Amino acid sequence: MTDTIAHRWQPITDLPDDWQAMADPTLPVLAEEWRKGREAVGESEEIRRFNAELLREVAIETGLIEGLYSIDRGTTETLIRMGLIKEELAQGIIDRSPDEIMPILEDQHSATEGLFDFVKQKRDLDASYIKELHAHLTRHQPSTVALTSAGQRVEIPLLRGEWKQQSNNPRREDGSVHEYCPPEHVAAEMDRLIEMHTAHEAAGVAPDVSAAWLHHRFTQIHPFQDGNGRVARSLASLVFLRAGWFVFSVTRDERARYLDGLENADAGVFEPLIALFAALQRRWFERALEQIVRHPA
Repeated sequence: MTDTIAHRWQPITDLPDDWQAMADPTLPVLAEEWRKGREAVGESEEIRRFNAELLREVAIETGLIEGLYSIDRGTTETLIRMGLIKEELAQGIIDRSPDEIMPILEDQHSATEGLFDFVKQKRDLDASYIKELHAHLTRHQPSTVALTSAGQRVEIPLLRGEWKQQSNNPRREDGSVHEYCPPEHVAAEMDRLIEMHTAHEAAGVAPDVSAAWLHHRFTQIHPFQDGNGRVARSLASLVFLRAGWFVFSVTRDERARYLDGLENADAGVFEPLIALFAALQRRWFERALEQIVRHPA
C-alpha cells in the first residue's frame, strides 16, 4: 500500500521578491527606543533580572512545546522567577523525575546563553556551529523514535551533532506522511540554506523576515534525526540577537499558532509566520520598555 503524502519534500527556495512588504515597520522603532532606554538606565538590577527571566522562559518552553516533558504553569512561573532549581521543580506537577528534566533544562539554558557569545564573537553561521548547537541541546537525550519502512516505531540512538542517516518523515493522525529532506541531500541543502542566509544578512533583510525564513527552511530540511525544532528556534534567536533584539521565545500558549504558521509557510504563505515572529518580539520590547518606565535611571 502506497503512503498518502500530505506534504512532499522539495529543495528549499529563497525569500519571495516582496519580502519588504512582510516586515513589521514598528519593530525597528521599538528597537531604537529600547536601545536608547537601555543606554539611559545602564545594566540595572531590574534589566538583568528581566533578561535572566527571559532566558529561563526560553529554556523551559522550548522543550515543553516539543513534548520532552510536562511542567505545570505555576511551577514554570516559579522557575522563571526564582531560577532553574531542582527542589522547586520537584514540587510541581511533572511527568518525569526532576533528575531527568533538570539536565535537559540546563542544557537548553546554557545553549541559549551560548548564542550571545556566538554573536559577540561575530562568528559566521556555518554547518559546524549548527552541529555544535544540536549536540549541546541534545546532550542529555540518548535516543529518539524512528519509523521503519513498515511504519513501526522503534527507538534508536540519537546522533548528536550529526546529520540524520535515516528518514524522519512524521506520520499524521490520518495516516498521511509529511516528507522532509532525504538524508542523502541534507548536506547540500544545509550548504544552500547557509549561503542564502548569509546573502540575506548582506542585503539587510529585516530581522523578523530573516528569522522566520531561516527557521522555516531549516525545519523543511529537518537535518537531524530529532531536536530540529529546538535548533530552529535557536537559529531564529541568532538573527534577532545580531540585530540587538531579543531571543526568540514561543510558549505553549502560542504553539498552535506557531505550527499553523509553519504549515502555511510550507504552502508558500509566509505572512502568518512572520507576523507571529514579529508579535513575539513586540511583546518583549514592550515588556522591556515597561521596566525602564518603572525603574528610570
